[in-house]
Amino acid sequence: MINERLRISIAGNGKVARSLGLAMRKYGIEIVEVWGRDTDKAESLAKELGAALISEPSGFNSNVDAVAVLVSDDAIKELSSQIPFNISKFHASGTTPLSDLGSDVAGVFWPIKSINKETVSEGFNGVPVGIEANSDSFYKLLTYIADALGAQGFKAERDARLKIHLAAVFTDNFANHCLTLSQDILAQADLDKGLMKALAEGLVKGSVSGNSKSRQTGVAIRGDKSSKARHLKLLSEDKRAFYEFMSNEIAKYHEL
Repeated sequence: MINERLRISIAGNGKVARSLGLAMRKYGIEIVEVWGRDTDKAESLAKELGAALISEPSGFNSNVDAVAVLVSDDAIKELSSQIPFNISKFHASGTTPLSDLGSDVAGVFWPIKSINKETVSEGFNGVPVGIEANSDSFYKLLTYIADALGAQGFKAERDARLKIHLAAVFTDNFANHCLTLSQDILAQADLDKGLMKALAEGLVKGSVSGNSKSRQTGVAIRGDKSSKARHLKLLSEDKRAFYEFMSNEIAKYHEL
């Protein structure tokens, strides 16, 4: 068991860095230093977390338990190469391999949660967190952080993380885009966006119970050609193509 207060530094100044930083600080983990490409944002985050601001990633203090590399996936490898090799590091990516951290001791702490401006301060209580590490002791440390935050840590090596991440894209990113289009249609017609409340709640129930397939209803699965034609007339050309694509995918999946 880890008894001493953990000391973590953060490389990054975006929403993930702020969200994890706030959560760790709230539950007794000391945030020692912050570095970010945007100096103003990094300085603001450092003040919020009670941490020191450093000017270069090469200047991270080695007297910490780890540096959390909380930047975009494509930036992890290049940034990590600038942080001293002897400092343990972890990232929060669902797709990036441990090797991109370029460290003797490396790990992954990946919350399966959409971190946006609406959720950045919510914390991680009950959130599944995929954990991977190249040593047992670092795995235990990352698990300890998950437990401290009230999250549900589980072992997720890269192959599993890739598949979970792909599922997450369909669950959140793609579904959210469809909901955005739905809200646009209602707003343009000066109709209440809340009219979709019961439908949206049903989507969530299907996701939680794992029976989304059996919940599929609608024009595409019924093969209602006349209703489909009426819908298409209401859409712009680019949205018609999207509607046709989604309808065909539903029909094919359900073998209509």
